[in-house]
Amino acid sequence: MIVSFERLSIIFFFGSFFIYGQPIVQHYNTSNSPLPFNTVRCIAIQGQKKWFGTDAGLASLDGLNWEVFITTNSPLLDSDIRALKVENDSTIWIGTMQGGLYKKTNSTWINYNESNSGLHDNLVRGIEIDSSGIIWLATSEGVSRFDGQNWQLWNIANNGLLTNNITAIRTGFLNEKFVGTINGGLLYFDAQDNLTMHSIVESGLPDNSSLAIDIDSTGQPWFATPAAGLVTDWGNGGPWERWNMSNSPIPTNGLTCIAINQEDQRIFMGTELFGIIIKKGDVWFNYTQENIGLPEDHITSIVHESNSIKWIGTFDHGVVRLEENNASLDEFILQKSIVFPSILNAGEVVTIYPSPKLKYVELINQLGQKIILDVYDDKVIIPEYFSKGVYFVRLKEEIKIINLKILIY
Repeated sequence: MIVSFERLSIIFFFGSFFIYGQPIVQHYNTSNSPLPFNTVRCIAIQGQKKWFGTDAGLASLDGLNWEVFITTNSPLLDSDIRALKVENDSTIWIGTMQGGLYKKTNSTWINYNESNSGLHDNLVRGIEIDSSGIIWLATSEGVSRFDGQNWQLWNIANNGLLTNNITAIRTGFLNEKFVGTINGGLLYFDAQDNLTMHSIVESGLPDNSSLAIDIDSTGQPWFATPAAGLVTDWGNGGPWERWNMSNSPIPTNGLTCIAINQEDQRIFMGTELFGIIIKKGDVWFNYTQENIGLPEDHITSIVHESNSIKWIGTFDHGVVRLEENNASLDEFILQKSIVFPSILNAGEVVTIYPSPKLKYVELINQLGQKIILDVYDDKVIIPEYFSKGVYFVRLKEEIKIINLKILIY
């Protein structure tokens, strides 16, 4: 076969972290505030009021005033709070570990549980409200849908899901729902609630587990995974792209939560050991205990109050109010050397410039599988049998490793 040599330029990516100003960190815990417990699983903002779900109670902070709700002073049957979702200025939905779902409107509480409603599981770890006002719940017995009167359940038995262990639900711009699971892939519901499932086997998804989901300003979903790093969907079930320890500066593949700052599109990600990872384009930064004074590096939740103010839940040290210096945001300078996707068909040629002077390169797919390709006169031929998707060309030189991204379609 004769191959047409087309010059497809690739720009180098040199991963590094940048400091762009010292944020102000305020720390609330059981020692210096009425916060009922130091493990903060979820955070929600309702106007000027901030809600914190902990392992031993629900707390709100309105300016300087705190309120705490536990089983002894409220209708809560369980003080272990796992999910929060604000509906409007007066109503908030609350998911618990063993007490089911609560709707709190001002001082009125309504409880939905296995005994008194169509809810199939009293563990509610995720709550979403779609654009039609429908409540969607992530439970350990499947996906529940509640329209105010009727309940619907998707699970292994009814719908052939790979797992009933649901972690998170987010609504897209077209009222579609993106659903994360543990070991069950991703579930997509369209606006008519038709279900499509995506997994490693079915669509090349990098990780069958996703702990958290957020949507950027274009409507594109982003997934925080426990083993594959940051994952996004460039289509509707692929092609997938991921950023991990092999192809980016990210210090861990295990992410716990994700929150996109809609004003400047910075992606904030929580980790268990490395604090908060921030991605904007191809620039990365890391907020940690060491460099900004976080009380710990195990992050459980992140919420943006504004472009500069973030609320951060930790595993063992309460909640943090983080205020970034507005002036310092101008110092978030994009790198001159970035990853720029080169788009080509299988069988075409990639030209590497400037020449790395190597005899071979490693081509890595989204599952981390490696293939050795020969280099001829600074050119790498992409084999015709390659399937479409995002790949990384890894160049190993004496003192550094360079990763280049290409897209085969």
